[in-house]
Amino acid sequence: MRILLTVAAIVLSLNSFTAKAHVPFLKPNQFIILHNRLQIESSFTEFPFQADFAMVAPSYIMFGPKQEQIELKPTAKTSAACYLEPEISLEGTYRIHAALRKGPKYKAIETAEGKLYFSDDIKNHTGTMTTLQYYSSADTYLMKGKPNYEPTLVSKGVEIIPLSSPNKIIVDQENSFKVYQDGRPVADTRIVVVYNNEHYDKKRIGDLYDVENSRDSNIYTNDNGVFSFTAKKAGLVLLFVTIHTKNDDGYWESYNTSLTLEVNLPS
Repeated sequence: MRILLTVAAIVLSLNSFTAKAHVPFLKPNQFIILHNRLQIESSFTEFPFQADFAMVAPSYIMFGPKQEQIELKPTAKTSAACYLEPEISLEGTYRIHAALRKGPKYKAIETAEGKLYFSDDIKNHTGTMTTLQYYSSADTYLMKGKPNYEPTLVSKGVEIIPLSSPNKIIVDQENSFKVYQDGRPVADTRIVVVYNNEHYDKKRIGDLYDVENSRDSNIYTNDNGVFSFTAKKAGLVLLFVTIHTKNDDGYWESYNTSLTLEVNLPS
């Protein structure tokens, strides 16, 4: 039997976990394709969308307007980011997917209450020694001409799937999404909403993984794995989900994914 816990049921140590894990993201230089100088940045961050270190996914897949799958290869890499330059020819909607990546493994203590503590916090608690394996993936969507969006699942790891065109996000208009893990909807899961450079507007205490740091913008899925999001301002926004799974052998896995969207002003 596998036990699923949303991020709200886990306590993470800030010093060790976030310094190495951070939040994965993909960031295009244009979401609506107007010219052929398209570039997509693949990186990890704690302050979206400032690239901290490169996210090198095992593969990058582009789902085209006809549901065709094209593997993308990075055209450049620095210590802070990988860069993709896909060729977009047909009109329609494109999903860019950074495939599930296996990251570091962390030592931890699991308390009798089912909470996990890492790094320096381990010495302050009693419980059973365990480990947590980190995984990451990320998505974004592009559009050329008219959208022809159809929800498409990879069915591996965690996915945030838009239920309508992800390139038609408008300020103050409600949009619906669905969270899946391995192709199955996930109920009562927290979605962290982060606007581009919001840490310049208000000093943030804690980090995006800190489950005891309540954010007014947090959203939770319903029993069917669906949630609604209404953007409050135009610009880039990151939707981020963490799900922890306890395996039969007593060890934990942390699945982390993000969806980068562009929010536009009303026409």
